[in-house]
Amino acid sequence: MMSQRINQPASPGSFAIPMALTHGTEITFNGTVHSSKKDFTINLLAGSNTALQVDFRWKNDKIVVLNAKIDNVWGNELRHDNPLHHGQTFELNVRVYPTYYHVTVNGVLLGDFPHRVAYQSVNAIFLDGHVNMHFVNFTRF
Repeated sequence: MMSQRINQPASPGSFAIPMALTHGTEITFNGTVHSSKKDFTINLLAGSNTALQVDFRWKNDKIVVLNAKIDNVWGNELRHDNPLHHGQTFELNVRVYPTYYHVTVNGVLLGDFPHRVAYQSVNAIFLDGHVNMHFVNFTRF
């Protein structure tokens, strides 16, 4: 099984993905939430578009928002309860299926997000906010 890992990527920061996304790609994000009541986001980028944003929020509501931005316009948000706590280590998995991303946190389904941008065009990841990312791993499932 092919696997590629990026250790300790910076937040904020972006990096090119080491392999093309295909049906069957799994991206694992392993990190620790900062102890402050601040947000963080994980973004799959396709050029200037955001194919998937996983936005962990604490400021106003304790929620996670899944969304995409196409031609500088955000789509409809899919909102879920935020399962994480400040100071908590977590594992976020994004599995690529033909018509959607399957997103889990610590093994629990967060949601399925339909592709609004072709997953084959995803070429980078952008991390932002208050998170210490230990590694990002790319594998096939």
